[in-house]
Amino acid sequence: MFEWLNLHVLALIAVALQFGGMAYFAFLFTPMVFKFVDREDASKFLRQVFPVYYRTNAVISILPALLLIPGQSYEVEVGTMLAVAAGFLFAARVIVPMANKAREESNDAKFKAVHRSSVILHMIQFVAVVVILVRLAQ
Repeated sequence: MFEWLNLHVLALIAVALQFGGMAYFAFLFTPMVFKFVDREDASKFLRQVFPVYYRTNAVISILPALLLIPGQSYEVEVGTMLAVAAGFLFAARVIVPMANKAREESNDAKFKAVHRSSVILHMIQFVAVVVILVRLAQ
C-alpha cells in the first residue's frame, strides 16, 4: 500500500496541475483565442470548450481530495477541493447553459451578468486552489 507521504505528494502534484491549468486557461489561452480569432468564431469556439474545461477541472479537483482522505488530518483541504469541484460542476451544468441561452436570445445584459458571475466563481476557485497548494507545500 502507498505510504501516506506518497499520497500527500500525489495530492500536491494534482493541486499544482490544477493551479497551472486554471492559470493557463484564464490568463493565456482564452485571451489568445480572442486575440487571434475573430470575435464571433472565438465565442462559438469557447462555448464548446468551456463545458469540457469545467468538467475536466471538476475531476481534477476531486483527485487530490480522494488522495487526502486516508490521512484523516486534511479536512480543510478535502472540503475545499470538493467545493472547488462542485463549483466547476455548477458552472458546467448551470452557468454555461444560462450564458448560451442569453447569447442565443441576444440578451447582452443577461449574458454580461452571467459571465460576471462565472468570472467571480472562477476567481474564488483559483484563490481556493492557491491556498490549498500553499497548505500542502508546507
